[in-house]
Amino acid sequence: MSLPDLIASFDDAALVALANKGLLRRATKATGEAEVLHYDAGGADLTISGQSVTIPAAGPQSATCDCPAPGMCSHILTAMLVLRDTPSDTPAPAPSEEDPQEKAPTPEMPLAATATATATEGLVALKADVLQKFAGADLDGAMMLAGSARIENRGQNAQVSFATPEASVTFVAGQPLSAALYKGPATRKRLVVAAGAIAIRDRAGVARGGIDTPSSKPDLTGPDQPMLTEIATALEAAISQVFHGSAQLAQERFLDLAISAKVQAAPRLTGQLLTLSTLSGWAEVGDIRFEGGRYLAALAQAYALVKALAQTPDDPALLGVVRRSYAPAPPMDLWALGAKGWTSPNGARGLTLYLLDPRTSEFHPATMARGAGMDAGFTPARAYANPFWGVPSVPGLTGNVVTLEHPHLSPDGRLSTADKITAQVNGPLSPARLQDHEACIRNWGALRATLRNRIGQGLRRGASPLPALIAPSRIDEPYFDDISQRYRWRAQDLFGAVVELSARPQDMDHLTHLHLQFPGAAALLIVTTLIGDELLHEPVALLRPDGLGLTTTNLDFQPAPEGGILTRAKGGLLRGLKHLRGAELATHDSGFAAQVLSHLAEQCRHLQPDHLADLARGAEARQFLLLADALDRLRQDQPPAQILATAYLCHEMIVMTALGQ
Repeated sequence: MSLPDLIASFDDAALVALANKGLLRRATKATGEAEVLHYDAGGADLTISGQSVTIPAAGPQSATCDCPAPGMCSHILTAMLVLRDTPSDTPAPAPSEEDPQEKAPTPEMPLAATATATATEGLVALKADVLQKFAGADLDGAMMLAGSARIENRGQNAQVSFATPEASVTFVAGQPLSAALYKGPATRKRLVVAAGAIAIRDRAGVARGGIDTPSSKPDLTGPDQPMLTEIATALEAAISQVFHGSAQLAQERFLDLAISAKVQAAPRLTGQLLTLSTLSGWAEVGDIRFEGGRYLAALAQAYALVKALAQTPDDPALLGVVRRSYAPAPPMDLWALGAKGWTSPNGARGLTLYLLDPRTSEFHPATMARGAGMDAGFTPARAYANPFWGVPSVPGLTGNVVTLEHPHLSPDGRLSTADKITAQVNGPLSPARLQDHEACIRNWGALRATLRNRIGQGLRRGASPLPALIAPSRIDEPYFDDISQRYRWRAQDLFGAVVELSARPQDMDHLTHLHLQFPGAAALLIVTTLIGDELLHEPVALLRPDGLGLTTTNLDFQPAPEGGILTRAKGGLLRGLKHLRGAELATHDSGFAAQVLSHLAEQCRHLQPDHLADLARGAEARQFLLLADALDRLRQDQPPAQILATAYLCHEMIVMTALGQ
């Protein structure tokens, strides 16, 4: 690709990836101070605000400027902005008969990338052995990491981002892998670039057959004893690393362990290690989201899980690998309430349809899913639009009464989605029948009791989302929580009690009008997940009266409607009354256990035995005898295992409090 074509590929998003938004803003202001001295297919020379900039044919990554700023500067960005709108002095030279290879594609930049193709088309055309050679020793990790990628097409270019490590890579049309624009930990560039390329190829349906991949069938016996010992050692070492200024060591170690093939056999442990890697990264850069107490709790949970796996390495509940067997069951009449797409930290993804048995008030989820790296064309959105139990698409099921004549049920109450099972749709669900049913919860005390009975205890506390049907009296407008980086809504019940709904920023497009739905809507389907020491309640589906039936809005796939005039008027009246009498907010009382957890983090930084003694006496006075004993032992000696055991006790107490125990 000639330099003019290459420069045209660098839109503003690519320039931000090349530098940052602030530098691009400065560069934009200086475009009037630029003078193009020379510009053709072989390179460009400019003067910008008195500085000399040279951009060679290789592109802006190889550009130079005589200003004192190291690396990419605003002058180079200004040059790119100016050249995008400037015709070159001469057209790009065509290959001559004497030099037929001049424009021949290279292995790393095949024919599709040398024309005006998009970055995605170039990556799809890339030979598997070239990708494998580029990834090198990071190939296995890249294969695992690719499953958790978030891909965004940006014109001719494509950006792939990852939560762990917190990194992104932008592929520019016509540029080879080695020139991809990377942002993240410097030591992870090759891993992330390779994972991004694999993720884009997966989405395009390119088989991984040409790449030497790890087995797609995980070892269901979990990590072996040496690996568990290695993980336990890393967890213990992370205490001193993170609290004494070497958090990057913990960040990289946890990521290495999480993406190893042996640990992938335990998805639950994989997710915890990825979370710890992210938290360690926050500690390294002083991110406001890092909390020492919560970090200790996360370490303690992973440590307890490792110790439990050492005793029962093939326990599906501990591994997070569900080996379900489905048995024939009697015919079932069910209410199909809503559907939600999901992606796990290890790259598995799926779509879950939530159904309620009105006779027993039990939920029966039905899931279509694929493991990491399997069936690259499968996405939750495609599963939502495709046939489900013989019905043309999932929206044809939700909001209706459904009969399964020959269902297959697992021991934990999940329904099989095998092709041989068919559903009969018996018409829309009655709004009155739904609202009068005991499963439609209007009292948040009853909601906590329901969750408490279903979520389990200790390490066997379920990690799967728990569905519930709620009918708030009203939902306040959303606010952004800087600490958790989530949007939150305060939902009130009939008695004024508050429960907080939450969602990720990337899900907000469909939830902008959620607060306008109550009063007015019949009910809201939510799922509750225990993340760390917090119960997260996420909206799934909105059920609204529509004549004698219901209209279901599955919020992962459809936006919540704006609401009618009457609904908006009621909402405005209630907000006005709230303003007059003051906000009825549930005060956040973290409790004694949360205070101890926070103080433990301070003890990891600066040991204060007298303060530990005070905490032990406080625990004893409150009859928290196990915690008092643990704190007293910690006062005498501070081995990492004892610190983590004490943190685990605190975490369990916090969770039990959240569940109303």
